Amino acid sequence: MSFYKTYKTNGANETDGIVLDYGDSGKIRIARAGGSNRKYTEQVRLKLLKPYERQIANNTMDEEASTRIFAEIYASTIILGWEGVSDENGKPLAFTRDNVIKLLTDLPELFRDIQDAAQKFSNFREAELDEERKN
Repeated sequence: MSFYKTYKTNGANETDGIVLDYGDSGKIRIARAGGSNRKYTEQVRLKLLKPYERQIANNTMDEEASTRIFAEIYASTIILGWEGVSDENGKPLAFTRDNVIKLLTDLPELFRDIQDAAQKFSNFREAELDEERKN
């Protein structure tokens, strides 16, 4: 097997997204955090690195502020849509930027799961996607 088969990603899927299926809880379409997703990289640079550069360097950035900033970045650049997602009372939750931010900040474990999936290059590998298409 060559490095190309192991590491080549699908640039279109990195920006158009893949679907995370959470069963009865819903489906969330995500883009890759990195790779061909230049919007994500630019948002991290503008919203996080520039304004909070000193706090990050000194390791003094408040975790709540960091979570909020990343939730905003993910709402703008990573989470592309969803279906079947409900609020805590079981009412359908419309896909809006504000609802994405609320869901991510209310459910930090879900947010971590989405972050892990968005950063895992293998979710966007060409070989994996080819295999899924065959099935």
